[in-house]
Amino acid sequence: MRLTSVMNHSSRQRHETTRQAAAVGSRLVIANRYEVDMDHPLGSGGMATVYSGRDLRARRPVALKTLRPEYQRDPETRQRFRREARMMAFVSHPNLVTIYDLHEESNASWVVMEFVPGETLKQKVEREGPLHPELVGRILDQLADALGQFHGRNLVHLDIKPQNLILEPDGTIKLIDFGLAQPAGPSQEMVGGTAFGTVAYLAPEQASGGAVSAATDVYSLGCVVHELLTGRPPFEAEGSDARHALIHAHLELDPMPPSRVRPDLGLPSWVDDVVGWALAKRREDRFHDVASFARMFHSGLEGDSLDVGQRTTPLTAIPARARRLPFHRDHSKALAASVPVSIPALEPSAPSRMRRAYMLGGRAMRRARRLRRMIWRLTLVFAVGNLLLAMILLARDGPEALASRFLSVAPGTTTEVSVDELNLRAAPGAEGEILTLLEQGDQVQVSGLATTVDGERWWPIDVTEDGERYDGFVWDGGLEPNVWTGRLSWVQGIVERGQSISDWIGRFP
Repeated sequence: MRLTSVMNHSSRQRHETTRQAAAVGSRLVIANRYEVDMDHPLGSGGMATVYSGRDLRARRPVALKTLRPEYQRDPETRQRFRREARMMAFVSHPNLVTIYDLHEESNASWVVMEFVPGETLKQKVEREGPLHPELVGRILDQLADALGQFHGRNLVHLDIKPQNLILEPDGTIKLIDFGLAQPAGPSQEMVGGTAFGTVAYLAPEQASGGAVSAATDVYSLGCVVHELLTGRPPFEAEGSDARHALIHAHLELDPMPPSRVRPDLGLPSWVDDVVGWALAKRREDRFHDVASFARMFHSGLEGDSLDVGQRTTPLTAIPARARRLPFHRDHSKALAASVPVSIPALEPSAPSRMRRAYMLGGRAMRRARRLRRMIWRLTLVFAVGNLLLAMILLARDGPEALASRFLSVAPGTTTEVSVDELNLRAAPGAEGEILTLLEQGDQVQVSGLATTVDGERWWPIDVTEDGERYDGFVWDGGLEPNVWTGRLSWVQGIVERGQSISDWIGRFP
């Protein structure tokens, strides 16, 4: 009996050892720093998968994103993946997930991101049903602020959907994925010749491969708001041909107004107006930015008036026929027809109008010419004065004095870190090894002129952290600029050329 007990104990030990080995085997450590839980992915999209993990050095939870196996071998997709990480490393906002690091291996690329607790809006709606318009308004406010900064950098997200929006326990909303983001422009970048995106939230111009802009994200956000208010997106389809059917719907069909989708919720008619304008087929008929979308939504919540061009018309004063027209293509003409226009009884004859315009135009042109001449003279005086001042400073104190006068961050000066968790890297650029993390308010010594990598400036600095001295490079946007100059300017190039000339002259006895 004792032998049986010993055998059972030995068997349990082997089983426990095997279980622990399996648990350890399912965890991958990359860059000798980040531990990845490969058994429990947080989510998966069209091209990438996100896993939970831990930063072993900083001792904090992180999320790690990597391309799916079928895309790891595609150089174009990997290059796009790396560009996403670099691009988002420089966009900082409380409602956008923070990018910590990018790690490259021969067979994989990894983006290390902030871990965001909470649930996606998709999960929340599936669990609770439609959200109250007040909560939707608060969510829309936060996204408008975040996407405003994103669009301000001439970037378009192209993948706004409830699955990419996490609602934290404190009510903060976070946009967590930027895999399809690209610069706005006349041509849309494709992945393998295909326009990617989630078809239930795809803007018509994105689905057709056309030009994309901030209004493209407005449409996708309109689909999200429709789903938050009703529990379902504007268009739904099932079966093997679902993708084609949804694309056709976004291109050709008008969505049903939210109040008709869920008449049991008693949604007010202004919801149909605002969501309808966000879902207009043509970009020029939509809100041009997310801030306008959020502002109009709040006008409805507060019972205020609706701004249409230069006029302000109360929502309740618009006839029911016109209130439904945002869901049709010709809504602008009908809405304008619903606003009375006052026409003067008497007007000057056509010849007198032309003669008066000609006389006024002639005087305006003469005044404009004199004003332009005066402005050019003042500009020339200021340019010559600045050039003389720069030459005096250069001759007297050398290029560094010129730098300290004109640059926002000057060599040889001390400045502060302006953001939390600023990466100090061993080399300039987003791919440099991270030496340590600097906190907002830390004092650093700028040791030289900036280096430009991928269009971004990186400053060499010296800093002491926990009694240890570090030399490395930090991103320009993470340092506090001098208040009297603002951001860096073209003077950086002049200083660098001046230093080269000074070094060349110094070689002669």
